[in-house]
Amino acid sequence: MLKYLFVIFAALGVLAACHTAPTTLEAPESSVNATATDDATYERISFEGERATPTERAKCEAAGGSVYPSGLLGWENCIQPYADAGKTCSDSSDCTGGCRYTGSGASIGETVTGTCQINDSPFGCFQSVDNGRATPPLCVD
Repeated sequence: MLKYLFVIFAALGVLAACHTAPTTLEAPESSVNATATDDATYERISFEGERATPTERAKCEAAGGSVYPSGLLGWENCIQPYADAGKTCSDSSDCTGGCRYTGSGASIGETVTGTCQINDSPFGCFQSVDNGRATPPLCVD
């Protein structure tokens, strides 16, 4: 019986890992019109606990970010748009955030062109571009 419970919980874990969260290329709806922070002044804003305090929320919003529950645990995060969002890139060094492949899935090592991340959300599924080549896909939840 214990063996069957383990299999059931393992299957539920796999299903939860496959949950499609917004990728870092998709801006949360209310941040689409937010003012992007210049990459010279960009600073990742983190919260101390599961929920933003009023002071943390105000700091996030003052930086052009929005507070959203994110990831599998649903903890609140400050999601800030990048000033260079959507810019063509061939490596993450070309962007404030990461350089992401936006096609339908490139072979690992294939020569590709990417797009700079829209925001600093660490969650979602994406394929990075490193030195002009596609890296293995990654999902973070």
